[in-house]
This record gives sequence, C-alpha cells and structure tokens, in this order.
Amino acid sequence: MPDPSGAVGPILTALRALPLWLLACLAAVGYGVLCLPAFGSIRPAALDAFRAQWGVWAWVVAVTFSILSIGRAIDSGISLYRIHRHSLKTRKALVLVPRLHPWWHLAKQQDDSYVSQISIKLDASNLTDRPVRILNATLIRPRRSRGVIQAVVSLPMEGSPYHSDRHPVPANGTVVASVHIMVRGALARYGKPIVVTMAVTDQSGEEYRLKGIRISSNNPPLPPMSWRQRLAEYAQRFKKFIGSGAKAAILPAVWQHDGRFGDIDIILAEERRNYAANGRIRGGLGSLNVTLQSEPNHGWTQEGAVPRLLWNREENPPAIDSPNFARLIRLSTALDNGGKQDLEEYLLSHLNKASPFADVAYFVFLALHRMGRTVDGIAAAQAKLTGDKVYGYSNLLGTLSAVVSREHFDTDPALYPAIANLLTEDPDHNFRLLEKLNLARLQHIDARKA
Repeated sequence: MPDPSGAVGPILTALRALPLWLLACLAAVGYGVLCLPAFGSIRPAALDAFRAQWGVWAWVVAVTFSILSIGRAIDSGISLYRIHRHSLKTRKALVLVPRLHPWWHLAKQQDDSYVSQISIKLDASNLTDRPVRILNATLIRPRRSRGVIQAVVSLPMEGSPYHSDRHPVPANGTVVASVHIMVRGALARYGKPIVVTMAVTDQSGEEYRLKGIRISSNNPPLPPMSWRQRLAEYAQRFKKFIGSGAKAAILPAVWQHDGRFGDIDIILAEERRNYAANGRIRGGLGSLNVTLQSEPNHGWTQEGAVPRLLWNREENPPAIDSPNFARLIRLSTALDNGGKQDLEEYLLSHLNKASPFADVAYFVFLALHRMGRTVDGIAAAQAKLTGDKVYGYSNLLGTLSAVVSREHFDTDPALYPAIANLLTEDPDHNFRLLEKLNLARLQHIDARKA
C-alpha cells in the first residue's frame, strides 16, 4: 500500500508556488457565493436553492483558501524579512564588538549642571577590501541627557598608536576604536552603572546599533543618606538660595556711576567680546597676548628633566599686553591722583561674581597689578569672586601665573611673600603659582649674590 505521507511534500510545494493573490481570490469567491445578494435574473428562490445544494462546499472553499492565504502571507513576510536581514548583513562593511570595561563619569560643573562622559572601546573589523571611516556616534538610550556636547570615534593609524577621528578601519583589518561621548545631564546617580544603546555611522551612511551595553561608573558610590541628612541637605539648599538672593540684591553703589566710568565700561565690554571668541574653551584670555598655558615651551618638558616654569630674561619674553589693555592704561595715566584712586576702587569692585564683567576678571586684575594693587586685587577676588560660574577667579589666577612666569625678573621680590600668604590655603587650582613664586624668589636671591 503506498504511503500517503509521500504526497504531502509535493502538495505543499505546489501550494507554496501559488501566488498569494490567487489564494485570496479563491477565498473571496467562496465568501461571495455565501454572502452576495440576488442580482440580475437570478431570483432569491433560485439563489437559496443553489446555496442549499452547494453552500457547504462554498464555505469549505472560503475557509480553506482563507487559511491558505493567511499562511502564504506569513510565509512571504518571513521570507522577505530574511532576505532583508541578509541584504543588510551583506551590505554592511563593519562588524563592531564592544570590549570589556567601558566606563562613564559624572562631573558637576561650576554652574551646578552635570555632564556625563562615556568611554567605550570597540573591536572594529572591516569585511571589505576598501578602507571605511566611522563618521559619528549617537547615544540613543538612556534619553535623560539634554543634548550631546561631543561624540568622537577615534581610530589608530595603520602601524601607529596615534588615534584620530580621520583614520579609517583598514581593508580586511581589525582595529580598536575608542568612542567618547559627552552629554549634558546626569544619566544616573554617582557610582551607579548604566545600560546604553548607541549607534555609529560609517562613510556610506550605514548605521550600526550596539544595544544593551552595561557600563560601570568610575565615580565612587554615594553613601546612603538618612532622613535627617536629607532634611539637613534640603534646608542647606534653601538657606543658600535665600542667602544668594539677598546678596545679589546688594550691589556696589559705584556701579551706578552715571557715566563717570563709561569709557572703562566700554573697554571692558569690548574685552568681553574678545573673551567670547578666545576664551576658556580655547585656553585663551581674550585680547591678551598670552594664554593660560604661558610657560616656556608651552609647558612641554623632556622626560626626566625638571620642568621649566619661568622665562629667562635672555629669551626676552614680551610683556603681557593687548590693545584693550593699552587703552585702559592710557585712560588711567591721564587722570590725577584722586581720579586714579577712584578708578582703582571701581576696578576692585568688579572683582565680584555678581559683576557683569566677572568673566573678564583676569583683565581687571592685570590692570590693578600694573597700578600696584596686586595684593588688594587678590584679596578682593578671594572675598567676592571665588565660586563664580564663569571661571573668572580661575582665569585671574592663570593671568597672575603668566605674569610671574614672564615678568618675574622685573617684579619687586617683596611682593612674592604677600602673594604666597594669600594663596597658601586657597583650594582653587593656581597654575603652579606657589612653585613659580618660590623659584622666582630663588632667582632674586641668586641675582643679589652675583
């Protein structure tokens, strides 16, 4: 007796070869026989007699071909999906695999906002015979960030350890790609791991998604807080908020000068414009002819050598100056003694974090230094400028550091101990000022012996 199961395969193959539209039309014919109303010369009685005799078969045809249509549609959908996946897989040039030990860091900024930094290393393999560049990276999840500050994918040059976002993945090669993403906002609490989904895009516009990457934090975890500690923290924040509002309301009366220092304000406003173009993010100090890195040879030191912190007189370093600064000094020298005293007090008042010129405090301080008010300027800045949100006090210390580096041989050595006393307990980064002051005093001692 023949095995009926042997005929099932050819039947299924034949059904699969039938187009979906044909199966759907046969199902529609069955439903039409069962459901369509009378029309033309066919009367209801004749139609009812036909349905009574053949209705069962019409129902079998409708149900059977409906099931076959649904099955055929699912089969076509799965086949198209597989073809699409295979097309994507063969079209993509890179294979990206995350390495172990990625990290993220949460940093609080001076304006009390947060910035999250993510670092991930990927093994990038090129499946093609042509170099492929990775153009950008995108953080897809988590979505709690308030905008990407920077997203860079750096790769080494072939045969070199130096990384750049311009280097491609070599043809048929594998390199380690370093992904660095900085976003505004806290992605999680201090010390908590995060799970991210990111995407990178190559030069052909192909996107590669990396899902579910678990990243540990390199911030120490915060200790749990009791309800008393939380209550005290909220009270402290409220007190600080109220206190800052009260202080902000009390501004120096000299700022309402009715145009007496109008020319000074114009110069300071122009310096602010210069600082906006050449400021902290570039390491610059507005219109000044120095930057925050003003040490000899840009601070570079050969390994094993003692770092040079001060310029020598023989190198003839130019004095710190700028067109804006020259204008301010000309206005000062044209005043009588009383006018100079008033100008100095006006400049001292702007070493204040509430000042509209707090971001160019470096410029104000340099003017006070040239007017012989160095110690007064530092003391005023420590009293009212520290803790500002625009790096005013930090830039001031950087400017003083540049002055000591470049002009120490023309500075009265009696000034150094007073500066050192003010800065010894100062917690702010001082650009190695104490070391420079100590070295400058040693050089003055050597000059006396000579």
